[in-house]
Amino acid sequence: MAAAKDKSGQGPTDPPAQESLESLLGKLESVVSDLEGGETELEQSLSLYEKGMALAKLCNQRLEAVEQRIAIVTRGPEDTPSLEPFDHQASHEPGAKPKAR
Repeated sequence: MAAAKDKSGQGPTDPPAQESLESLLGKLESVVSDLEGGETELEQSLSLYEKGMALAKLCNQRLEAVEQRIAIVTRGPEDTPSLEPFDHQASHEPGAKPKAR
């Protein structure tokens, strides 16, 4: 079964491999906005949903890769890797505790 194509001719899982996280997040925000607008037909809404899920997955993978790089760069005593989680408070809900890993 062929993947649905968007206006650019790319399928929902075909974003360019080197596209920046910010660009991908912008596209995801646009998809969400289109869906929330409620002016799309059912098939187009489904296609947008699939594209949004693919973009969200790719964004999550990029963020996980960045977290890995931070863990590699962060070194403890005697140049041993420190695996303390990066505390990114800006992405937490106010008053919420970070997820345990």
